[in-house]
Amino acid sequence: MRANGIRLEYSADIAPARGMAEKGKITLLPDQTPAETFAALVHEAAHSDMHFGDRRPDTNKRVRETEAESVAFVVCSAIGLDTGTAAQDYVDLYGGDSKLLLESIEYVQATASRILDAIEVRTQQKAA
Repeated sequence: MRANGIRLEYSADIAPARGMAEKGKITLLPDQTPAETFAALVHEAAHSDMHFGDRRPDTNKRVRETEAESVAFVVCSAIGLDTGTAAQDYVDLYGGDSKLLLESIEYVQATASRILDAIEVRTQQKAA
């Protein structure tokens, strides 16, 4: 997050949301489990990456939430974090479906890849 100029904060004021993204800032709900915190952070990082630029006017809440949660699901799955049905439940809440996901797959894949690459680089730096 820091490398991308995004501040990370924690606040109970965002409840019941687990996370919230604004341009240049992500706020997470404190006292979540590490897995919940990670999934929420990835979801909000996806928003930051995909939804605060030129594409925003071409999307709506349904698209943005489906894309961000899909990225979180891909990243969590890739690192072995089982989120159960949380991603599907969240996408259903916003009316996402397979057609929308297919239309967004390039954005989801590219964003998930960038996040996973950043995790890998950070992991290698810590190991060195």
